[in-house]
Amino acid sequence: MTFASFAEFESHLDSLGLFSMQLGLSRMHEALGLMGLERPSATVVHVVGTNGKGSTSGFLEALARAHGLTTGLYNSPHLASVRERIRLRGAMIPEDGWLAAANAVMDRCAGVGLTYFELLTVMALYIFEREGLDLIILEAGLGGTHDATCAYPADLAVMTPVGLDHEQILGPALADIARDKSGALGRCPAVTGAQEEAVMEIFRQAGAGHPLLSLEDCRTSSGFLIPAGAASLLLTPASLPTHPPYQLRNAALAALAWSRLALARGWQFDAALCTQVLGTTRFFGRFCRHGRILVDGAHNPMGLTALCEALEAAGEHFDVLVFQAMRDKTLEPAVLERLRALANTVVIPGLPMERAFDARELAARFGHGARAAHDLREALRQEGSVLLCGSLYLVGAYYELFPEQLL
Repeated sequence: MTFASFAEFESHLDSLGLFSMQLGLSRMHEALGLMGLERPSATVVHVVGTNGKGSTSGFLEALARAHGLTTGLYNSPHLASVRERIRLRGAMIPEDGWLAAANAVMDRCAGVGLTYFELLTVMALYIFEREGLDLIILEAGLGGTHDATCAYPADLAVMTPVGLDHEQILGPALADIARDKSGALGRCPAVTGAQEEAVMEIFRQAGAGHPLLSLEDCRTSSGFLIPAGAASLLLTPASLPTHPPYQLRNAALAALAWSRLALARGWQFDAALCTQVLGTTRFFGRFCRHGRILVDGAHNPMGLTALCEALEAAGEHFDVLVFQAMRDKTLEPAVLERLRALANTVVIPGLPMERAFDARELAARFGHGARAAHDLREALRQEGSVLLCGSLYLVGAYYELFPEQLL
């Protein structure tokens, strides 16, 4: 199969189904073998967890690049364009680069039956290997044991906080989710963010035989003290003045990962440079203010709680809450009540995907003062300040309406 244009490739990708998945790594192992990608030439970091994966991956990539390394970053989901998922040296790849990679992979792997996410993962690894990079950062899509990124050898695993999400696939309890994500452990050293003790015990067992360092061991009364050989880095809320409080934990976990990599590889660790980079690195769709609208991709109980805590601590209140969620997400009544208290009115826009909540049904969960809108454009016609959150696909729909804000 050969694609004549990027649009033709996108059409094929869409036909695979954005949300389709088939558990197991057999297809990935077969495809990596056919592509000659079993042994990476670069150092590889695997980022797994429930919340903060995208920010932690982005912070780590920015730290490495600032220290002079050539980097490849693979993350998901995308907001407005699938090209956001594969970045070289901090930048998206041109369409012709995507097309060349897609044709190279499909030329050898058309018969493997790769899913949407698997195909993109193989393409990313093909691109990264051809570039001869120093560091590759792979963000897991879902879970760890069966995630496509777990088919590739890693030199360091980074475990972000684990909470309830994707229960229909990973299991109903926190321990089920932790056991699935622990599949990324046991093959290399690892660092982890704050975890419930039951999750940490699962991680310790899965990672036995390799060092497992917790960010909690670096906590101080004011923030986090990251050890780096003879040097150290103190990160406090003042280090990230324009970020919400929860990003301090993600930035500190990325710094801890960078310190382990620098120590193991003999790379530079400049504490002042780290502070500068972490304080200025931003991510679209994560607590981004665009005029009167605050956009945040919080989409599960842990993320929504962190968002509420940040806004409550700052004493913020909005005229309108624009909210949507996927039907397979857990929506705790207590969290919805906290969100409702942050705004005068609630508007639930319809999203053109089967997985999204029916707007009227979701509006009813918020009670009095909530209503449904046909789509996001209609929802944003409300006057006044707006808090937009609840799903990364809602955030993506926002940036599709205002693509200039991604520049």
